Amino acid sequence: MVKPPEKLGSEYYKGFLTPQGRAFYDRINAQLIRGEYSGITTFTISDPETSASDCFAAYKAVRDDHPEYFYLGFQSEFTRKGHAGTLKYPILYTPNNIDRIREQMRKSIYRLVRGTAYLPEIEREVLVYERIAKKLSYANHNDVRDHNIVGPVLLSSGVCEGHNALLLLCFRRIGIPCIKVYGKTKTDSWHCWTVAWVNGVPVHCDVTWDRPEGGFLRFNYLNLSDAQIAGDHYEFKDPRVPVCSSEALSYYSQRGLCVYSYQDLKARLAKDSRRGISPILIHFGYQLPAGGYLKETRRALKEERIDGQHELYFYPALKNLVVKKLI
Repeated sequence: MVKPPEKLGSEYYKGFLTPQGRAFYDRINAQLIRGEYSGITTFTISDPETSASDCFAAYKAVRDDHPEYFYLGFQSEFTRKGHAGTLKYPILYTPNNIDRIREQMRKSIYRLVRGTAYLPEIEREVLVYERIAKKLSYANHNDVRDHNIVGPVLLSSGVCEGHNALLLLCFRRIGIPCIKVYGKTKTDSWHCWTVAWVNGVPVHCDVTWDRPEGGFLRFNYLNLSDAQIAGDHYEFKDPRVPVCSSEALSYYSQRGLCVYSYQDLKARLAKDSRRGISPILIHFGYQLPAGGYLKETRRALKEERIDGQHELYFYPALKNLVVKKLI
């Protein structure tokens, strides 16, 4: 198992750069920490042949490691003259607006993490994840705000990169190391999410795909293994991304929501129905033919004589089921 990264993951991708790339990274980072927003950083070059690729890799690593640098644009331009190099990159907001947004970001993160200090780590994580999932909506206006933390903080909306930026900063605020990872969806579109080290164990978390449906949160994508998330997330395996092998921390496993036989399913439905729980969340730990899980659940409801009408939501990639009783 890969040990948790130092500095809560805030310099994770720096560690995969060449020595020259790390020097470039440090130069960019130091300038931004000082509040120098010129969009121009100069370097002393030690290896001219790899200077351009090292510089571009360093700039990408800075952006991936530091979602708090929301004002950095995507495109950059590198020029070299002898052993002097210059990187030019867009600064998306004015210094005054950067300061205003940073203050709103600080307040937003505080609201999302307050009250978690004395909870066990897994409970801190679940509560912050739930708050973020319920706060945000998905919106793509082809605006840079959707792709950085500005949209989630100011508008409570954005796309995966914005959602993920807020999750990373909140997790780090409550002491959970985490990094940004990239992959693809079934439509071949690129996507990003988080790998977090919960109690020292690396797991996948995708808050963008855990938006509430029907008024409840599914927790389908919290603390998954590689095998679990690979049902609908693709091409994320990379030498830099840690192997996530544990399934013990998934929400369904950690909360005892898994069933491993038909008898387990009937017992869960009967017990939770008597307790008035709705919706009932279930993960199937046993294999059935396509379409069999819904039939199995309807048969169990009938055999246990559970009154009322129920809506069933099934997520095939994860074998998770939601049973919601209609009022």
